[in-house]
Amino acid sequence: EDDGALQSLERAADLAPDNALVWAHLAELHLASGYLKKSAAAAEKAISLTPRLSRTQIVFGFSALVRVDLNGAKEAFTQAIRLDSADPMARLGLALALIRAGDLEAGRAELEIAAGLNPNSAIIRSYLGKAFFDERQETDAEKQYTIAKSLDANDPTPFFYNAILKQTTNRPVEALQDVEQSIALNDNRAVYRSSLLLDQDLA
Repeated sequence: EDDGALQSLERAADLAPDNALVWAHLAELHLASGYLKKSAAAAEKAISLTPRLSRTQIVFGFSALVRVDLNGAKEAFTQAIRLDSADPMARLGLALALIRAGDLEAGRAELEIAAGLNPNSAIIRSYLGKAFFDERQETDAEKQYTIAKSLDANDPTPFFYNAILKQTTNRPVEALQDVEQSIALNDNRAVYRSSLLLDQDLA
């Protein structure tokens, strides 16, 4: 299915080489498939065509993030926020870049803004929970995981992160149950962080 979508977008890029959104979509699919060089090239093409479009900046930012170009990622996400301050994905991207750069508090603050902009996003809630956990705020972390599970029962990410929390708070049976659930769900949907290659652990 992904190969078919890639082929369709590549044909669209051939037919409309000046369409920045086509190149942005192509960059996203290459990124999700793990084709980092192709994703970077498509993202650079999109941003060269329409640099003042939030979507192209966001795609470029995620492409830079997975290549561990943290300065490039932060610059792109910051520009995306300037262009569209209501886009939660720009906040999510900036948060991840900040956290990877070691600024956990600033990253968590951006995640809280993202959650405010899109309170129904399970993945944002999962990452916010993980940030709270990293700050040793276990109660706030578990609250976010619970919300994420209720928003998207098919997403393995909150189950995986909640299992880590429960293991560290000496609840091994509950932790095992969440791990097993995350594994079962991962057959249906890749964990978001893995599809973006942002973390290397497996659920």
